[in-house]
Amino acid sequence: MDEYVILEAKNLLRFSGKNIQQIAYELNFTNQSSFGKYFKHLTGMSPSEFQRS
Repeated sequence: MDEYVILEAKNLLRFSGKNIQQIAYELNFTNQSSFGKYFKHLTGMSPSEFQRS
């Protein structure tokens, strides 16, 4: 489950043109902060760091 969510998050961050808050809500996180913590815990980088890389 985590792998699917992270894969989808990476695709959205890289290719969708949406901001992090929109992606967090699209992936059913209650807020951007909880999405950021989840993403960083599993990937070692924040969503914004990933988006810039």
